Amino acid sequence: MKTKALVLLGIVALAFSGMDAAAASLREEMIAKAQKEKALVLIGSLAEDIRTRLPGFQKRYPFIKIKDLDMNTKDSVNRVSLEAKAGRLSIDWSGISEDGAEIFVRQGLSARHEFPHLKDFAPGFQPPHGLWTGVFANPRAQGAYNTDLLKPEDVPKTWEDMADPKFKGKTMLSRSAEDIPGRLAWLFREKDGKWGWDRSFDLFTKLKAHNPSIARGNAGGMQRLAAGEVSIFWFSAVTPAALLAVNRKAPLGLIAFPKFFGGVRAWTIFKNAPHPASAWLLTDYVTSPEGQFEFTDRVQGFIPLNRKAKPGRMAQWVAERGGTLENLNVIDLTNLEEIYSDKNQERSEKFFFKLLGLR
Repeated sequence: MKTKALVLLGIVALAFSGMDAAAASLREEMIAKAQKEKALVLIGSLAEDIRTRLPGFQKRYPFIKIKDLDMNTKDSVNRVSLEAKAGRLSIDWSGISEDGAEIFVRQGLSARHEFPHLKDFAPGFQPPHGLWTGVFANPRAQGAYNTDLLKPEDVPKTWEDMADPKFKGKTMLSRSAEDIPGRLAWLFREKDGKWGWDRSFDLFTKLKAHNPSIARGNAGGMQRLAAGEVSIFWFSAVTPAALLAVNRKAPLGLIAFPKFFGGVRAWTIFKNAPHPASAWLLTDYVTSPEGQFEFTDRVQGFIPLNRKAKPGRMAQWVAERGGTLENLNVIDLTNLEEIYSDKNQERSEKFFFKLLGLR
């Protein structure tokens, strides 16, 4: 058993050759601990995909048995919060949007860790408090559209175009987009810093006048768009479009003007996690050039943040449609406390759910 462990350490050390001695020592320490843990419990909307579609990680660390709890951001936050309050946290790691990760920070559930590959990351994508890790840029579009149903000349090119009555009866909104009114209010802020709530709410009110279909989530909504149920899916996540377009040749395009907007895919390791070393190794792997490529080639079309990483097929599809770091208006991570305050979150959600008649 000891011989196998030494061989494994040697293989991993070779895979990460070129790293400095401190980084190599930290990784070896985590490997030794993870060999005793032998397990890893994940939660988030891509937890199942991480378990089933990252063979590089599983090949490198075959002794880690992954259990996934595949949930959206809101359900993930609720599950972890309830377990933590009950004093029986069974979950090690979450991969959700940065607004959800900030809730964990406010609840005191997040642990600080250092990851060697972050030195190669593009600047501006890590929170100053260091209590979660920005692993990918998560682009959002004004919408996705079915290229068989919408001609290029009819694709909206401004915020005002989105409200054109010609789209009535041809669009869709996701009921899980409750954060978007707040994101747009931040995006529409005035020179004096005042948020553009009125402009954001007015836009959504006009979109609701189109009598849009309502999707339960982004993945299912994107499948309906690809099947031709509607022409446009407003404020859809970019990543399901990339997944369908690359793997199934779905007729999908992206609407983004003047830039994509969005945030960061935030990975958190929890305090008192049962298997923290295994969680550390997962984040370490996916922040590496190899992991960034594999994830964006097999899992989702996020934008890689490691400047040494080659984008995978899905990330390349997004990049070819303008989804690059240079064309991304990302949330200001130095001002997270205000942007994702309970007050702003509640205001966005309350308006959105009332607009859709869900509350």
